[in-house]
Formats: sequence, structure tokens, C-alpha cells
Amino acid sequence: MQPATDTGHTDKIFIGDGLYFLIIVQEGRVSHFTANVSLSHADFVKRSVGRLPPGAWVGSATKNDGYLTAINSYTFYQNQLPASEEIQRVVHDKFC
Repeated sequence: MQPATDTGHTDKIFIGDGLYFLIIVQEGRVSHFTANVSLSHADFVKRSVGRLPPGAWVGSATKNDGYLTAINSYTFYQNQLPASEEIQRVVHDKFC
């Protein structure tokens, strides 16, 4: 599966419990995402945008026990902690 670009549709994308999406958030919205978690975050960024733009965020969106959360990319941030509240809001606007 190739990385997908946001189409601008308002329909939310369903993430099943225990599944992951790789995502890039830029300028207050999810700009790129893929369910192809066989890619590393670095490969996902490279294939999607070349280099992570200044101010953009990359990580994973996952749902566990019905709770959706965005997790920082260890490759880019050296931690796998939950992303900031702002990123969480953007992810919840796009995914359910």
C-alpha cells in the first residue's frame, strides 16, 4: 500500500483496536498517512514528503481498548510518548 495524501474529505478514517497508522501532521491537519506499518517512520517521511518540513510532526496513531492516541516517532523525537494535546486533537479530527 502506498502512502496516502489527505483528500480533504470530512469523513473520519476508522482505526480498529490494536492497529496503527503512520501519520504526518502539518499546519494543523493530517497531511499524509498510511496503514503500511512495515515502513519505518524515516521511510514513510522520505516517500511522502522527502524530508520532514519544519514544524511538521510524524508519528503513529493507534487505538487500544477503544482509546485513540498519537504517539511520537522514536526515530525523530527519541521517545515514544503520547504526542502533544494539539497533535492529539488533529488526529482525533481525522481518525476514529
